[in-house]
Amino acid sequence: MKRKSLLIPTLYVLVLFVITVGVYFTKKSFDKKENEKLFDNINFVSNTILNRSIPVINSVSDEKIGKPFINESVKVAREYYDSNLSDEEKEKAIVLYGNTFMQNTGIDYVMDDTFDVVSIYEGTVIDVMDDELLGKTVKIRHNSSFISVYQGLANIEVKKGDIVVTNQKIGTSGFSKLNESLGNHLHFEVYQDGKIINPNNVYNKKLGDI
Repeated sequence: MKRKSLLIPTLYVLVLFVITVGVYFTKKSFDKKENEKLFDNINFVSNTILNRSIPVINSVSDEKIGKPFINESVKVAREYYDSNLSDEEKEKAIVLYGNTFMQNTGIDYVMDDTFDVVSIYEGTVIDVMDDELLGKTVKIRHNSSFISVYQGLANIEVKKGDIVVTNQKIGTSGFSKLNESLGNHLHFEVYQDGKIINPNNVYNKKLGDI
């Protein structure tokens, strides 16, 4: 009689244990599937961002836009053609090629010796080309609307798709047929929302303020 009375509680405990274990593993399996669904659309990145191998382009950065060179001996040979210039200054901002006079769409920098050309701000190289008239050219996008262009380079040290930082060397000054009279030089342009603007208006400013 005593054995029979102990059998029922024992069976009850055993059944309860089996049910508890079953619920636990069922819930664990369900949670795993839910977590897999949760991470289906998430792209994980390597730690290269953490060690700054890939710089983060941030339009609200406190960093300011620099000039496309570091050497203080570099001089301006031809200014950007601006309607606000005096007649004398406008004349100096005209490019003569063959029998054609053109308004200068950038600033031409010169120095007797070859000088390093650097990125004015962090960004992504979107084009590298060698044009018969303009020479070797690099284009860098700094945000969705702001692009800098470096023309007449002697050599190029970046490629399309590269991410560059401010003052990173992208090449050296050189020559172009369009500005052949200048000798060793850099022709530099900037674009905002697809329109060319005066580079002098962006130097020493934050990208977010352009």
